[in-house]
Amino acid sequence: MRGDLVMKMKLLAFSVSLLAMATIGVVQLQTKAVDGSRDCDQYAIIRCGTMNGDELRAEYDSNNTSGANGSTDAQGDIKKVFSALGISRADLNGGFKAGTVYKNGNVEVDGKVVATDAKMGARGLGGTQIAGTSAQKVSVSAMGDAQTAMVKLDENGKFLFAVMKPCGNPVSATPKEQPKPEPQPKAECVSLKAIERNRTDYELKATASVSGGATIESYHFTVKQQGGATVFDNTYPATGKTQSVVYTGLQPGTYTAVVKVKTSEGIKTAESCAVSITVAKPPVIITETPTPGVNIEKFVDNDKKYTRVNANVEFSYRIVVTNTGNTDLDNVAVTDTPDRAITLISVSPPSGTITSNVFSYTIPKLLKGESRTFALTAKVPVAQAGRIVNTVCVDAPTVPGNPDKCDKAEVEIPPTPVPGKLEVCVIHEMTVRMVNEADVKANPTLYTTDLTKCEKPEVLTVTELPQTGPVETALSAIGAMSLVGASAYYVASRRHA
Repeated sequence: MRGDLVMKMKLLAFSVSLLAMATIGVVQLQTKAVDGSRDCDQYAIIRCGTMNGDELRAEYDSNNTSGANGSTDAQGDIKKVFSALGISRADLNGGFKAGTVYKNGNVEVDGKVVATDAKMGARGLGGTQIAGTSAQKVSVSAMGDAQTAMVKLDENGKFLFAVMKPCGNPVSATPKEQPKPEPQPKAECVSLKAIERNRTDYELKATASVSGGATIESYHFTVKQQGGATVFDNTYPATGKTQSVVYTGLQPGTYTAVVKVKTSEGIKTAESCAVSITVAKPPVIITETPTPGVNIEKFVDNDKKYTRVNANVEFSYRIVVTNTGNTDLDNVAVTDTPDRAITLISVSPPSGTITSNVFSYTIPKLLKGESRTFALTAKVPVAQAGRIVNTVCVDAPTVPGNPDKCDKAEVEIPPTPVPGKLEVCVIHEMTVRMVNEADVKANPTLYTTDLTKCEKPEVLTVTELPQTGPVETALSAIGAMSLVGASAYYVASRRHA
C-alpha cells in the first residue's frame, strides 16, 4: 500500500511538471507567432520587406532596387499593387504607428483593435488577380498567424491602411469605430472687463468657462490702487459663467482689478482676467459771466452795401441778425425803416409784419452764436436822383442801447439817358452827374465813366478809449489829434485837386 501511494505521488508530480512545460511552450509559441523578420520569399510584394517608413518609401520609389532593405531584385508592379489596395504615394508620407495584422483579419495598435476584415496584396496565395501585376488581393487568413506592420491612422485615430513589415504587403481593412474618450473636467477664467458707468463708478464683469462636469463656486474680486493699497476685496458665491459687481466712489488715480474664479478644478485666473482702470480728475467748471451782445447787417442784391436798380423793378435786401454774446437772447426786435421812396413788398421766410412801409419782427429766442437771416423784397416806384437809404436796427432787452445796432444799404436809380451827354464821375467833386460828351472827351483828368471812382470810402467809427491814467489820456489825445489832422489833410488835398 505504502509503495502504491509513493508511486501515485510521483506520477502526480510528473503530470504537473508536464502541464507547466506545456503552458510555457504555448506562451512561447504565441510570442513567436508574430512574424517580424524579413521575408525574402516569393509571396512578398516588396521582397525582404520594409521595417520603417524610410525603407518603404525608398523601395516603393525604386521598385525595390534601392538596397535599403538588402534586396535589389526589381519588382516593377509595386505601385499598381499598392494602388489596388487604395494606397497612393502621398499616403506613404508622414509617420506610422507600430501594429500587428492577425490572421483572423484584425489589425491592432497598442493592444487595441483598430480595424477588422483585413485584406492584403500578396503573390501566389490565391485571391483576386490585380491587373498588370503578378499579385492578388486576398484575405490575410492566407498568411501565417500574425505579421508586424506599419499602421497609418488619421488625426482622430481612424485606420487608413497598413503595410506588413516582413514582406511589404499592403493591407486594407474596415476601420473599427473607436470609443470616444470621456470628457475631462475643465475650468478657466476667460476675461474681466471694466465698464465705466460714470467718472467714479465702474462695473466689473467677469466671464468663466466650465466643461466636462466642472462647476463654479465663487468669484473673488480685488481692486488695488497704483502703489499697492487694496480698496476692494470681495468674494461673491455664484455658479453662473458670468458675474458682475459695481464699485462706486473711486478716487482719481489708476487701479488694477483682478478676478479669481473658484471651481471644482481649483482656483482659476489668467492675464485676461486682470484689467486696468483710470479714474480721471473731476472737470474744472469755469463759470462764464453772461455778456449779451447782438449785431445786425444789411445788404442789397445779396452781398452789396450799394447798387443801382431800375425804377419800379423789384430787388431784394438781406438782413442778418447775430447773437454775438455768450448767452441766449429773448425777444430780439428787428425794425427795417426805408426811405419813403422805397416800397417794401414782402419778407422771406414769412415772419413779422410790414405796416406803414416798416418791417418789424421780434425773434422769440436767439441762441448764443446763432444767426437769423431775412430777405426783404422792395422796389422804387418812381425814379429820383441820388442815393436812397434803407436802415435796419435791432434791439434786445438785455443788451445796453436803444437800439443796440443799426446798419444800412443804399440804392440809386440811374438817370434817364440824354442825347449828347454822359453820366460820369466828376473826379475833383467826387460826384456823379450828366456832362456833355464833348467835355468828357476833352477833359479825361476831370471826368471818368468809371463811376466806382466816386464811391465814398466807408467811414470808420472810432470807439472811446478807456481812461486809465494821465499817460493814457495824453496818448488818447495825441491819437485823436492825429486822426483830425489826417482828416483835415485829406479834405484839403481833395479841395485843391
